[in-house]
Amino acid sequence: MRLTLPLSALALLLALPPLAIAGGYNRVYLVPAIKECTQAATCPREFESAFTFDSIVLMNPSTKYGSPKKPSLILDIRGVRDASQALVNGDVMVKIVSGRVSIPTFGTFPDGSPLTSVPPVSVTLANGKARFSYKPDPPAPNGTITNGGGVEVYDPDGKLLAVTGSQSKP
Repeated sequence: MRLTLPLSALALLLALPPLAIAGGYNRVYLVPAIKECTQAATCPREFESAFTFDSIVLMNPSTKYGSPKKPSLILDIRGVRDASQALVNGDVMVKIVSGRVSIPTFGTFPDGSPLTSVPPVSVTLANGKARFSYKPDPPAPNGTITNGGGVEVYDPDGKLLAVTGSQSKP
């Protein structure tokens, strides 16, 4: 019984560094992108991309105000496979969708304004995985508010692979 307490304390101490590194960020799982249905009724389910993935996790700060010293988002991509189910070694494009942006000294920009858009970033996958962090440079001015927004990931063929959204258990 005496040995149990020190071993569990040691296990907790060994687990703390990874918890501390991961702490401070919310996690959102991206979902597969579904093709738009252009018919009057429903359409069969079709995905935009022939590529699949195990998980793509968007992490953003869990604090009320973002810090210019920390990434404003981190994307953890795992298990991207092509149509033949082979792990991908290649590039995907990550597009940060800014949403509606308002800066106190300027006002609110029109939706889709080129002044608030972020160019897509190429992320290289090795064996179907990559970790990408983004920090705006220069940082957003104090008091900036962004409504909505999100992240889109495009496969090596340029088709939409994953988006922010939700899904239920199969």
